[in-house]
Amino acid sequence: MTKCHIVQDLLPSYIDGLVSAETEADIHQHLQECDACRALHAKLSAPIENATSQTDKKEIDFLKKVRKKTTKKMVVGLAVSLLIFASLTYFLAIGSPVSKEDLIYTTNVVGDEWRMDLELTNGKALLVRTEPIYGEENSKGIKPVVGIVVKPYQLLPSPLLEGDNKTFMFGSTITSFNEHDYKIILRLGDGDIVYTSANYDKQQP
Repeated sequence: MTKCHIVQDLLPSYIDGLVSAETEADIHQHLQECDACRALHAKLSAPIENATSQTDKKEIDFLKKVRKKTTKKMVVGLAVSLLIFASLTYFLAIGSPVSKEDLIYTTNVVGDEWRMDLELTNGKALLVRTEPIYGEENSKGIKPVVGIVVKPYQLLPSPLLEGDNKTFMFGSTITSFNEHDYKIILRLGDGDIVYTSANYDKQQP
């Protein structure tokens, strides 16, 4: 019969599978018969498994936290990037409407030509968009153009824009005003200025 002190000395190697097949069989048989050695075997085996389990759990929890933080940083970074891109797009490409206090607008009549000059005075770049005003559809199914809306916008100065970016000239004809009930609307951020056949020759209609 295998002595207890020999089995107990060999238990670590037995647990790690480092003993010969014959020795393993002898220890296994002894553990079936000896309560003390069987208890020691259980004690030596259990902590290793629990420690491994706890270590694995901690590693998994740590990786989850890292992934969560990384994902959060990526989402925040993406949101900030989109916000910056949207802001730059707005200020560099879309702009905001110009107010009266930031714009010098003058009109001149030379012969049959009517001209409006715009100058932005707040140091920002000037971008002007125009769109036609359509009248009622005629018998031919065509909607005539009865006016133009002039919409000045202010943008942050950019080398991508051509010219000095602070002035703009828009022209029309007196004939258009007189014959077609034509109107030019200067659409500013704080109100419209409307030029018609009755006031096209006035600086402040």
